[in-house]
Amino acid sequence: MASGITHFITGAALALPALESRAIRAVLPRWAIPVSSGLLAMAPDLDTWARRVIEIPRGSLLAHRGLFHSPFFLILFAAVLAAAVARRHSWRAAAWLALLWAGCGVAHPVLDALTDGGPGIMLLVPFSEARLFFPWRPIHASPLGILAFFDRAGEILRSELPFWIAAAGIGVCGRWARSRTY
Repeated sequence: MASGITHFITGAALALPALESRAIRAVLPRWAIPVSSGLLAMAPDLDTWARRVIEIPRGSLLAHRGLFHSPFFLILFAAVLAAAVARRHSWRAAAWLALLWAGCGVAHPVLDALTDGGPGIMLLVPFSEARLFFPWRPIHASPLGILAFFDRAGEILRSELPFWIAAAGIGVCGRWARSRTY
């Protein structure tokens, strides 16, 4: 998996254009837009904590990089969460928030599919339980344990740095373009 740091940075950076959205700002304070987006980009890895509570067989639908890494599930989760958060606001605000959070959430399995380790990602659930990777895999997989991560942090973060720059560039350019439309 890509590191939690990279997932958070990617989600937060992709949310920068939403800072100009009146609909989303009606629901969330400015600071909460990139923070919530970064957290939602990290959320699929909560499945690693679930396996500590209940025994989940490796490679199963509920195992790491399974159902909770499926874009289908992440889009549904973002829509339900956005509807709950924006329930006192317009449907338009909920729709924009759902779109934002879904994009940030789906960035997670995309980054994980670019890593060089692990069993693959169930990108096609509910249509297939196949575990997939992209052919190009430049990101060094981050270990699940924090101590193990720090043993290899330099190597891992160097492989992720181009993706931080790309996400920041997309976010900044998107924000600049969005600010020019008013």
